[in-house]
Amino acid sequence: MSATLYKTIPSSRSMGSVQNLWVGYAHDGGRATLTVGGPGSKVLLLGSRAADLASLAALSAKEAGASPILFDLDGSVARGMSGYLDTYDYRSFLYDSFRLVEPESWHPQLAAAAYTVALDLSSEEEAIINSAMQVVASDGTLLSPISLHDIMGKVEGFRGFYVDKLNGKIGALRLFDAVDDQDFGRLVKGGLIVDFHTAPYPQAAELAAALFIAKVLALAHSSGQADGFLMMTDAHRVFRASPRPTHSNRLLGHLLEWPATTVMASGQQFSIAPLLLQSCPVRIYSSDAWHSQPRQDQQVLAGTFVLHDVRSRRSESFVPRRIISKTADYAPAHGGKYPSPALTKQILDAADRFPLSTPESIVQYLAPEFLPGDVSAALSGLERRGCLILEPKDSGAGHKVFSYTLSEKGRDLLKELRG
Repeated sequence: MSATLYKTIPSSRSMGSVQNLWVGYAHDGGRATLTVGGPGSKVLLLGSRAADLASLAALSAKEAGASPILFDLDGSVARGMSGYLDTYDYRSFLYDSFRLVEPESWHPQLAAAAYTVALDLSSEEEAIINSAMQVVASDGTLLSPISLHDIMGKVEGFRGFYVDKLNGKIGALRLFDAVDDQDFGRLVKGGLIVDFHTAPYPQAAELAAALFIAKVLALAHSSGQADGFLMMTDAHRVFRASPRPTHSNRLLGHLLEWPATTVMASGQQFSIAPLLLQSCPVRIYSSDAWHSQPRQDQQVLAGTFVLHDVRSRRSESFVPRRIISKTADYAPAHGGKYPSPALTKQILDAADRFPLSTPESIVQYLAPEFLPGDVSAALSGLERRGCLILEPKDSGAGHKVFSYTLSEKGRDLLKELRG
């Protein structure tokens, strides 16, 4: 006997196949399954064991032939599932998440919505940051906090206190580290876990996850892709219940409109955005979360889970199937041996034009277009190759500063890059 609570027939718009996810055993015998893949495939996993549920759903999806994309904010799922699914550090895809999908307003506006949810901005503040994003996009630069911070004061039509306050919030997010290694095309193929727990601070992980979702949606819009299997743990950290009455949830709205299967897990069900709660008809509760529901009289055993469909008000408890942790090394995330030609050219050109260029000044000079970590790594590489020489020079103010000199090898390389 199978306890299947969520059955749908895929529409021509979803173009996805139905998957029956084996999640455990029904109390009256047989397997308990969750059927996803049709229109409205939005599922919530709630309770203190939400991470266990996410692991179970990810493995079951893989067994059913799906290719889940799992964004793991606290790393708990990745640590026990890296042997089942390819697992990447989020920094492998971070750089590419800043790149525009195409020169139009769709991706920049979704990126602005990502900043809005990460920084908990009001609708008015989102309008300011959206305008700034359009300027950044028109310049062809990265949609990174550094680029946004540098352009914020130049946005036409917005001045004064609110812009300064918003600039301060964005400035606090400038310390990002990235590895220019993986193309986002690998991510959207699915069958992987992205671990965000190595982010330097919580808000960095939340912004990165939101930007990843924004790019996934932008790529789906650009390609017309209507299927997929997106999962995220600690969903309340990105799509939180905001105390702001004017808070916009554009990113969540587009995510819920996307016909692909979406599974969100959270151990704090009362901290999730109401829109997310109202839009997910199928939920799986751990026993503690089930018993905390208002006006809930049905008792279940500790350690069990409850499948519940809010549309039919049907519920079924089940015992979860056992999953053995299986770990493996994360997928390698190393940058190329040499930096990109564009970055190399910019660095050598700056050292040639400005005789007193220091490592810090070049990093700041190139900040609107390149991440600081990439510029610093490129500088170190060019020094090792003998293209740049860091030596003391007279500053003209009575003291010496360590600054770069372009060597003959560096000049030859710069001439080659200039064509």
